[in-house]
Amino acid sequence: MAVGEGWDVAPEDRPWSDFHWWKVPVRGILVLGLVGDQPLYYVGHYVDGRMWPCLGETCGMCKNSVGAQVRYVMGAAEVSTRRVGILEVGRGNGLLIRDWAQGRGGMWGLTIELEKHSHSRTSRTEVRLVSKEVGPWIHQVELPDLRRALILTWDKAKMPIPPGMKTG
Repeated sequence: MAVGEGWDVAPEDRPWSDFHWWKVPVRGILVLGLVGDQPLYYVGHYVDGRMWPCLGETCGMCKNSVGAQVRYVMGAAEVSTRRVGILEVGRGNGLLIRDWAQGRGGMWGLTIELEKHSHSRTSRTEVRLVSKEVGPWIHQVELPDLRRALILTWDKAKMPIPPGMKTG
């Protein structure tokens, strides 16, 4: 780690993951304004209550016939607090968000509501478009480094990182 000066630690010098991952509450609605032009995506396997990244040709989960699914990862700010975090959704909700973004000319500033289908932590998440704009502040929000968030989160959880994911 480098020696730096001042209060702000450069992103490359942060050995920890301080990214906030948005979780849809079991009871209640999460209202988010999306930030960024497009999401990242990865293919993963749901095992032991969490998503594990697929390792492609060398993936043991694929070899053991554990189903794979596409996950979309995007930046989002909670409308009520303006706190910035990262949202991960499955393919169905991701394609809805894509269609809404295309219909309005882009993803940045798109406002959505997320809610659990039932009162179970593992129940399906439903997403709805909010037609009201959240305000000009959403366009000033700094997009989190999504790739770095995934790498640090997987590394912290001692998960393997897919080939080609690490840069530099």
